[in-house]
Amino acid sequence: MDPKLRLTAVVMLLGALVLITGCNQAATAPRGQKQMEVVVTTPITGEVTDYQDFTGRLDALKTVDIRARASGFVMEAPFKEGDFVHEGDLLFQIDRRPYQATLNQAEANLKVAKADRNLQEKNAQRARVLIGSKSIAREDYDTILATSEKAAATVGATEAARDLAELNLSYTRVTAPLSGRISRRFVDPGNLVTADTTILTSMVSDNPLYAYFDVDERTYLELVGPAKRGQSSWLSELRFPVLMRTANEDEFTHTGVVNFIDNRVSATSGTIRMRAVFDNPSGVLKPGLFVRIRLPIGNPYQALLIPDEALMSDQGRKFVYVVNNKNEVEYRAVDLGQEVQGLRVIKKNLAMGERVIVSGMQRVRQKAVVDVKMKDPPKPPDSPLGRLLAAAQGDKEKGRAPDKEKKNQAADTLHGN
Repeated sequence: MDPKLRLTAVVMLLGALVLITGCNQAATAPRGQKQMEVVVTTPITGEVTDYQDFTGRLDALKTVDIRARASGFVMEAPFKEGDFVHEGDLLFQIDRRPYQATLNQAEANLKVAKADRNLQEKNAQRARVLIGSKSIAREDYDTILATSEKAAATVGATEAARDLAELNLSYTRVTAPLSGRISRRFVDPGNLVTADTTILTSMVSDNPLYAYFDVDERTYLELVGPAKRGQSSWLSELRFPVLMRTANEDEFTHTGVVNFIDNRVSATSGTIRMRAVFDNPSGVLKPGLFVRIRLPIGNPYQALLIPDEALMSDQGRKFVYVVNNKNEVEYRAVDLGQEVQGLRVIKKNLAMGERVIVSGMQRVRQKAVVDVKMKDPPKPPDSPLGRLLAAAQGDKEKGRAPDKEKKNQAADTLHGN
C-alpha cells in the first residue's frame, strides 16, 4: 500500500475514535449526575405484646378404654365407628342368657330362704310363750331361737347373691361411660370376650381439648416474675391466656387458658411442661394434632414500629438507612424487638418522623444524595394478645378467672393425664 494512503487511513481512524469517545462522555455525564430514587416511610407507634411460640400436641380431656366386664359372646355392636356417642348409649351387647338364668336361680333361692325365715320366726314366737309357762325345755328354746336367726342370715346371703347376679347381668350391656368420639371396634359380633381383659374399643372426649407444650426455664422465670415482687402471678392462679394455631393455619385463631403447670423443671431439657385448654365445638380438632402455642410475656406496651423489609444485616448487626433533611442517606444501627404482623419493633436509635428507606436501599450508600418518594406509613398492628391480657386482667380484678366455664369443665382432671 502507498505510504501516503496508509497515513491517511490512520489519521481518519484516530479522528473517529476521538469523536466516539467524546459522544460517550457527553452521553454518560448526565446519567452520572442523576440522583438515585428511593421509597421511604415514617415509623408508627402501636400496642405490642411480647410473646414466645412453642410447639405442642393436643390431647383429650378424658381417654377411656372400653373393656368387657362380663365374659361371653358378643351379640351386637350397634354404633357407627368414629361417630360421636352420648353417655349411656349401647355400644356392645354380650349374650345375656347365662346371666339371666343365674339371676332367676338367685331369685328362687331368695324366695326359699324367706319362706324358711318366716316359719322360723313363728316358731320363735311360740317358743317365747311356752318358755314363760315352762312348757318347753330351755335347751329346745335356745335351739329354736338360733334356727330363726340362721334363717334371717340366710335371707341376707341370698339377697346379696341376687344383687350380684343382677349386676353381672347389667354388665352384658356395655354402654358409653361419657359423651365423646368413639374409635373403631376391636371385637366383632360373634367373638368370645373375657371379663376385665378384652378391650372392645376406646373413647375420647373432644370438647374441650388439652394442649401440652414445654416452656424453657428462662421464659418461665419471666412469667412468674411478678410473684417475686410480692404481686400475684398469672401462672400461680392458672389464668394465663394463650393462642393456638394448627399446622395448616397461618394465624393464631384459637384462644385458651393455661390450667396446669408441672411441679418440676426437667433437668435433661431445661423445660417445664404446661397445659392449656381450648374449646372445640366443631369437633375438627383431634387429640394428637401438632399445634403451635403463642404465649404472651409481660404486659402490652406502646412501641415504635417500621416495616420489616426496611431492615438490613451487616455481619449479624441489623441496621436501616435513614434520609435526613438534606436528602442524604444515613446508616443507622438499631436494636430490634418483637416482630408483629410484618412490622418490627425498634427499641433504640430511631425516632418518630424520621424517613426510613423501604425500597431501593440495596443501591445506595451512606452520605449519598437520593430522590425521595414517600410511601404512606403502615397501619398499626392488631393486638389479639393484648385484648386477651386486658380481658383476663379485668376478670382477675373481679376475683374470677377468665374462661370460667372451660375451667369448670376441666376441674376434675386438672392434675391428671
